[in-house]
Amino acid sequence: MPRKNAKRREKVISRAMGKRGRKQNPALEAFENAPRAREKKKAAGRVYASDDRLDTRTVITGTFSYSGRGFGFVTPDEGDGTGDVFIPPRETSGAMSGDRVTVSVKRMTRTDGEGAEGEVLSVEPVNSSIIGTLHLGRGWATVTPDARRFGVEIAVPVKDAEHAGAKDGWKVEVVPSGEPYFTRNHGRDFSSPPDMPRCDTVGRIAAAFGSGLTCEANYAAILASSGIRTEFEESVLAYADERAREEIILTPGRTDLRGRLILTIDGAGAKDLDDAISLERTEDGWILGVHIADVSHYVRPDSPTEVEARLRGTSVYFTDKVVPMLPESLSNGACSLNAGEDKYALSAEMTLDREGRRIGTRIFKSVIRSRVRGVYTEVNDLFERGEGSPYAEKYREVLPMLLEMKGLYEILAKRAKARGVLELEDAEAVILLDDEGHPADIVRAERGDAEKLIEQFMLEANMGVAETLLSLGLPGLYRTHEKPDREKVAAFAAFVSALGLSAHGITPAGPEKREPTPREMLLKFGEILDDAEERGVRATVSQVLLRSMMKAKYQSVCAPHFGLGAEKYCHFTSPIRRYPDLFVHSVLTAVLEKTGLDHVGADVTVQGHPAAYFENAAYERGLTSSDCELRALEAERGIEDLYMTLYMADRIGEEFDVTVISVTKNGMFVSTDKLVEGFVPASAFPAAKTDEERMTLTVGRTVYTLGSRLRVKLTEADVSARRITFSPLLG
Repeated sequence: MPRKNAKRREKVISRAMGKRGRKQNPALEAFENAPRAREKKKAAGRVYASDDRLDTRTVITGTFSYSGRGFGFVTPDEGDGTGDVFIPPRETSGAMSGDRVTVSVKRMTRTDGEGAEGEVLSVEPVNSSIIGTLHLGRGWATVTPDARRFGVEIAVPVKDAEHAGAKDGWKVEVVPSGEPYFTRNHGRDFSSPPDMPRCDTVGRIAAAFGSGLTCEANYAAILASSGIRTEFEESVLAYADERAREEIILTPGRTDLRGRLILTIDGAGAKDLDDAISLERTEDGWILGVHIADVSHYVRPDSPTEVEARLRGTSVYFTDKVVPMLPESLSNGACSLNAGEDKYALSAEMTLDREGRRIGTRIFKSVIRSRVRGVYTEVNDLFERGEGSPYAEKYREVLPMLLEMKGLYEILAKRAKARGVLELEDAEAVILLDDEGHPADIVRAERGDAEKLIEQFMLEANMGVAETLLSLGLPGLYRTHEKPDREKVAAFAAFVSALGLSAHGITPAGPEKREPTPREMLLKFGEILDDAEERGVRATVSQVLLRSMMKAKYQSVCAPHFGLGAEKYCHFTSPIRRYPDLFVHSVLTAVLEKTGLDHVGADVTVQGHPAAYFENAAYERGLTSSDCELRALEAERGIEDLYMTLYMADRIGEEFDVTVISVTKNGMFVSTDKLVEGFVPASAFPAAKTDEERMTLTVGRTVYTLGSRLRVKLTEADVSARRITFSPLLG
C-alpha cells in the first residue's frame, strides 16, 4: 500500500526540518553542513584577534556526530545558546554518532568571526546494535555499517560468520563485544592481517539477514536498524479485538450527527479513514466540522493497546505495506470512518466569519455516519468538470456542499499565504510495483484542490484545538517549530543571492542590525519562492530553504509553529496513525467524561484537574513521540531508497536527464525526472574543480550548480549500499 498522502503541507514542513530523518540520503547535506566544513577547514590554522584570544570556557551537553575522518561535531541541547561545536580528532574520547556527551567548549574570537571548539569530557554511549554489510577476507571479517553517520569499520570474529552461515556481502546485525554499547576504541589496532581494513571498534554477529543483493535481506535489515515494531503481542490484539466488537450506541454525552451531511476524502488505497468533514453556511460565515475517529474511546490510557501505540508512536508507510500503530481490528475496522456505518467520533466545529477568520472552536463527542467514501482523484475531477464528471452521481447528495467547501478552502488558502505559510515543494515519488513486488515504474505524486482542501481544513482544526487546550489550561502535546537559526539563514541568503534573487530582509538589517520578526521572515521567504518560480528554479530554492529550517517536534509546552505561521498548534486529526493525536484525544475525553460537560470550548470553564494524569505524562510523551517520528521517517526513506535502487539496477547503461541537487568536494548529487537520486563523481569530469561553500562544480567554462541540468549514464546501482552512480555525457 502506498504511503497515505493526505494532510501533506504540515507534513512537508514538519517532517523534514533539519536532517529530515533520512537515512543514507546525502543529497543537500553539503548545504546543511557547510558551516561544519568551514570549521574543519579553519581548525588547523585559525587567526585570533590580538586583544581577546579566549573569551570563555563553558561545559555543555549534546549529541555527538562523528565524521568518519577522526574529528566530529556536537549539537548542543536546546537552550545552551551555542552552535555546533567542532571536536578535534584527539578530543573525541571515542564517542560515536548519536552518543550523548558532555563537552568543555572554548568560545574563541577570531579575525574571521565567532567559533567554538571543544573537548569531550564524558560519553554516554547509545549504540547497542548496528546493521551493516559483512566483508570476509583471509582470516578476517569486518562489517561496514549501512548508516554513513557511524563512519567506522567493525571487526568481528570469523567464527561468528561461519556459525551464522553468513557469507561475504550479507546483511548482518552486530552487537558490541564485551560491552553493552559500541565505542570507538581508536587506541587499539584490530588490523592484524595485512589486507584487513583498519577497524576501530569490535563486535559480534547477532543476526544474519541474507545476501545484500536481495530485496528481502535489505528490507529486514532496514526494519531492524530502525527498530520498527512489526508484530503485536497477543495481549495487545486481544484487548483491541474485544473493544472493536462493541456495538455503536448513542449514549449520554454524545451528539447525534447521523442526520448531517458528512463525508471522508482520502487516497484510493487508504483503509484507515480517520477524518471526515462537514460544512454549514451561516448568515455570518460558516461552521466547519472536522469529525475525527474517536480512538480514545477504544484505546484507554495504560491499556495494552495504548502502551503499544506509545512505543510505536506512528504508523509507518512503506512502498508495499503499512506497519500500523494500532491493530487492524481498530485501525481498519472499528475506528475507520467507513461510509454508511455508524461510528464514534470526536468532533471539532470551527465557527468562521465571512473572511475565513476562526472565531470559535467547539469540541464534543459524537456519532456520525459518513455519506460518501470520497477519493481525491474523483473529487478533483468533480471540481474541474462539475456535473460533467463521471463521478457526479456518486457524489450527488454532497455535491453542493463540496462546491461550498472549495470556496471556503480558497478563502482559507489566501489567509494562510497572507500570514506567510511556507509553500515548500517537496516532490514525492510513488513507486509502482508489478505482480511480483518488483518496482516497475516511479511517478510523481499529484496534488490537486481536493488534497489541499483537506490539508487546509485539518490545519484549521489543529489550530482550533490547540487554542482550546491552552485557553482551558489543559495539558497537551503541541507541535512546535522554531524559526531557522541565523547561520543557516545567512547561508540561504548567500545561496539565493548567487542565483540573482534578492535576499534582502531575511537577515539582520539597519544600523542596529534588527532581527526580522518570524512573520517578516516568512513573507520574505514567500517572495523569494515566487521570484524563483518566475525564473524556473523554485523546486531547487524550495529544497535548499527546506534544509535551512529547524526540526519540528512535539512538546508539552505550547510554542509557535514557524513554518505554518501559527502561534498555537497541535496534532488532533490523525489518532489512528499518530500517537500525539491520540494523546490529545485522551485529554479531551478525560475532561468530557469527568466533568459531564457536553462540549469544551471558550464558553466553558473546567474546574479542578480532570486531566492531571496527562499533565504528568506530557513531557515524556513529547520526547518519545518525536523520536518515534524520526525513526519512522528513517525507515520509510530507507525502503524507498532500496526500491529506487532495485528499479535502477535493471537500467545500467541507460541515459538520463538529471538536475543537480547538491555539490560536495567529491562531486554532485543529482535527481532524475522520476526523483531517483544518484551521485556523479568529480573524477568523472576532466580537471573538475568543486567549491563546496558555493555549491559549484566547474569544468572549463561550464559551471554546474544547484538546478543545473545535464545528461548522464547510469554506471552503478548497488542494492546492498543503496547507492546509485552516474557518469556525465560530455561534448
